[in-house]
Amino acid sequence: MLRRAVVAAIVLSLLLTVFAGVTMRWALAGAFVMPLDFARVRHAHAHLAYYGLLVPVAWGAWHARGLSLPSPVTGGVYGVAVLLSIVGFLRAGYAPEAIVGSTVVGAVWLASGWRTRARLRDLQDPLGGMLPGLVLCLACVPFVARFTRAAPALGQAWVATFLAALLFLVVVPTALGLLEVRRPWPALVGAGTLGSLALGVWPHPVGYLGLAVYGLLVLPVRWTEHPLHLRATWTALGLGVLAMAAGLLPNTRPVVIGAIHFTALSVALPSFASLTEVPRDGWGWWVHHGAVGLLCAPIVWQAFGGGAWTWTAAAVGGSVVGLEVLGLLAWQGLGQRSSA
Repeated sequence: MLRRAVVAAIVLSLLLTVFAGVTMRWALAGAFVMPLDFARVRHAHAHLAYYGLLVPVAWGAWHARGLSLPSPVTGGVYGVAVLLSIVGFLRAGYAPEAIVGSTVVGAVWLASGWRTRARLRDLQDPLGGMLPGLVLCLACVPFVARFTRAAPALGQAWVATFLAALLFLVVVPTALGLLEVRRPWPALVGAGTLGSLALGVWPHPVGYLGLAVYGLLVLPVRWTEHPLHLRATWTALGLGVLAMAAGLLPNTRPVVIGAIHFTALSVALPSFASLTEVPRDGWGWWVHHGAVGLLCAPIVWQAFGGGAWTWTAAAVGGSVVGLEVLGLLAWQGLGQRSSA
């Protein structure tokens, strides 16, 4: 029963995240005026993606590697905290309830990270960096809270660093660990931290050097046992990170947003497919990556002077991703009913 409840919560988070993302894309394209404040919906969308989807899925990957899951009580507290924080973000941005909920979420993250401490001894296990990575991610939170209202531009820079750090230090290494790819976790944590700072509050050459090292670390070298579609998207991730480090891709908001969506949707989630009954290979994954490309490419192109058409193209791409998610969930549901 608990497993079904957790899966249901993750699926609900996925649906709400996709719905909010598609709604925002069409609002940006000028199709309608959002009834809620756009910035608040954006905060809720981003935080729900991490709080309710990516981190819980990462816990599932840790469990598949022999680590314990949060207890049922902790899971219940976590779910309430996520709900409270999202309501707060929608009501008034970084409202008191959003701060309280996020604080509880962070505490659960640290408690879950503490369970990975035994992996610290294996320097080649990407999961060894989970505890220091989570500590570094959460170290950004006070700066986000401090500057979001006092200095919005600086606050957004800290948000960019926080979101990049969660991907670089937690989500991507977890995916590597689940794929049983050996990488030195101290290098992943060090390079990922510098790269996250470069993409946000500290665009310094040293930070970009860390970004370049991170790009090299995630390249799928000798991954012959993994499906071609995964090798292709991980190659795109590594080369994209290297391109940003070299200045070939500008460190601008459209590029960062496109990169975050690509990493989450086309790199991380497909790498977690073994946690589900979805096949790891097949033509359906190429359709998925094509849909993600329809979303991300127009967003990135905005950094190069793309016209108004890019907003509509991104909205169409987001809608295709949303329809694909709905179709996959419906297919999974029908498959489970037929096998029952």
